[in-house]
Amino acid sequence: MKTASVLMLFGRIVKPKENASSNARKSLIGAIACVALSLIPLVVVLTVSDGMIEGITGRLIGLSSYHMQVTQTVTISGVDENFRILNEVADGMCEIPGVTAAFIERSGNVLAAGKKGRSGAALRAVDESFFTKNAAFSTYVETVDGTAAFPTEDSAVVGKKIAETIGLNVGDTIRIISGKTGANGKVTPKVKSFKVSGIVSSGYQEIDALWVFIPLESGFSFLSSAASQIFIGIETEDAFSDQLSKIVSDAYKFLPSEFDIYTWKELNATQYDNYASTRILLVFIMVLIVLVASVNISSALVMLVLERRKETAILKSLGASPSGIAAAYLLTGAAAGGVGTLFGIPLGVMCALKINEIMKFCENIVNVIGRFVYIISEGTEYIPVHLLDPAYYLEEIPVNVPFAELFLIAALAVALSALVSIVPAVHAGREKPLSILRKV
Repeated sequence: MKTASVLMLFGRIVKPKENASSNARKSLIGAIACVALSLIPLVVVLTVSDGMIEGITGRLIGLSSYHMQVTQTVTISGVDENFRILNEVADGMCEIPGVTAAFIERSGNVLAAGKKGRSGAALRAVDESFFTKNAAFSTYVETVDGTAAFPTEDSAVVGKKIAETIGLNVGDTIRIISGKTGANGKVTPKVKSFKVSGIVSSGYQEIDALWVFIPLESGFSFLSSAASQIFIGIETEDAFSDQLSKIVSDAYKFLPSEFDIYTWKELNATQYDNYASTRILLVFIMVLIVLVASVNISSALVMLVLERRKETAILKSLGASPSGIAAAYLLTGAAAGGVGTLFGIPLGVMCALKINEIMKFCENIVNVIGRFVYIISEGTEYIPVHLLDPAYYLEEIPVNVPFAELFLIAALAVALSALVSIVPAVHAGREKPLSILRKV
């Protein structure tokens, strides 16, 4: 059969006869709807997971580990001498092509006390330029109250979560408690008070839940070597480029022996691999759903083949080739998948773009029902439900539509539809006209 004949037969298969009811065609329409509906969660999962992973990774790299870290393995005796060496290393790193900024930091775990109680805290001693020159801080961090700055050497900028936990507002005093090892080996508490100048939030509590920023000089005088780490955070033009390895090799050419350098991939390898594997698993499950939905196309084609056996027999008697008939039915299955894709992917993108509003709506419905049940059961206090706990997920899901991957999904859906159509299409091509016409 010529291509025109195959297309004509395809048109007769998909176009219903006037005043004719076809259960097979209704089944085919249902299969198209199944493909469309199965693509919606796949597109949403792909889009949301991409945005979530990109948002979390961006915050981890920019606000926690930096693109690279130059760590000081041996602390130089004398604060002034240590500062001089650190500044020389930071200036040297900034001269390397591809490096945009370098921030000296001393960090350690301490105990923070406020009006409501105490909490563990991640104390970060940084220069004030960290708040203004760090691109990630400007992009991801919101100043909830006050200003992200150090008006005095006793100022502190704290995270939103820890401020709520221990009851802090701008202008309040936060007491920082750390350990100090004496000459006799005994550890004694060391306490210093700071005035809160600002409260900030990155939108991801796993990073900023314990943040307490203090001036760099105060951190060097307060934190002991045994209870803290000194490093230089390095920002580059692109954290995901292959240029990082060249920067590392250039850095080792002038770094003193007491310094080592690590990239963000080395510092966050476990978390990054975990995010990637989780995303792959979610997408794989969604692809299985699309595959199951595509099987409905196969069953609908089987019904079409059975309904049109007489027409197939007549066509074969007139000289239609088995391959031509099989191609027409195969084209029908692929077209059904294509139509389902044309409806499913745009609907999925629309849902993904409105995912934050949809999540809030569902969260409100769940909480309304929960409060109603709680009142009936005479509960004392209802704790609101969060579908995405802000302690583990971003407070606002960034939506990033991956158009290239959506194109691959569309091609995959059509390919799966064509694949499951092979068996009924081949069966239609192998029909024997004489045996069929004898039964008519």
